[in-house]
Amino acid sequence: MPISPTALAQLPIRRLDSTDLLACADLSENRGWPREEHKWGLLLAAGTGYGIDSPDGEGLLACCVVTSYGPDLAAIGMVLVDRRHARQGVGRRLMRHVVEQAGDTPLTLHATPNGQPLYEGLGFTEIGRAEMVKGRFSATVPAPGITVRPATAEDLQDVLRLDHEIFGLDRTALITR
Repeated sequence: MPISPTALAQLPIRRLDSTDLLACADLSENRGWPREEHKWGLLLAAGTGYGIDSPDGEGLLACCVVTSYGPDLAAIGMVLVDRRHARQGVGRRLMRHVVEQAGDTPLTLHATPNGQPLYEGLGFTEIGRAEMVKGRFSATVPAPGITVRPATAEDLQDVLRLDHEIFGLDRTALITR
């Protein structure tokens, strides 16, 4: 049964925690995204999740996660609205809340084509593009003679140094998770 825009606007936005992991993964599936419970676990532990509970009591109506890198940058990710309530202002309301909570901290995000108009309407501007490629890797030429090994605890300082050099901010809290 459709929910009126007035009723949607009155649903509370709450902080999510690790107990919401399955509901977040369910919402991912609802939107045709991979379930990725491991990713949700990491993001909910390392960032701040926000959500709106579905009025029918079955999971989340909407959610997102904000990962802070200190006062210089925070990244918004995993913005999802249940397909039954898409294009009804729920995502805009959730994003306005997130922007308000961020205060003066600059925000970044990666937009899907579906979300780009929403973000642009909130003042975000495109500064670059990212492309995701999915499929099964099949080498057609011999692999280069580079030795690869799993990272160990002894590699942490080198990993953090390299990440800081490339990303430009300290992401120790996220990487160590």
